[in-house]
Amino acid sequence: MANTPKWNIRLRHEWLSTPLKKKRIKRGQKARIGLLDAEARKKAKAEKSPKAEQAS
Repeated sequence: MANTPKWNIRLRHEWLSTPLKKKRIKRGQKARIGLLDAEARKKAKAEKSPKAEQAS
């Protein structure tokens, strides 16, 4: 069993195929792909409608 390829097990078990943590992205990379702008829009939207915060 020790020589069993790990990728094969990950493919067979759905819960193992997903990564455990999100990949860390530096601030410069976020700015380049537009994630900083998206986070700012999401934050502004949450602040504007307090009803949405209570629902979640």
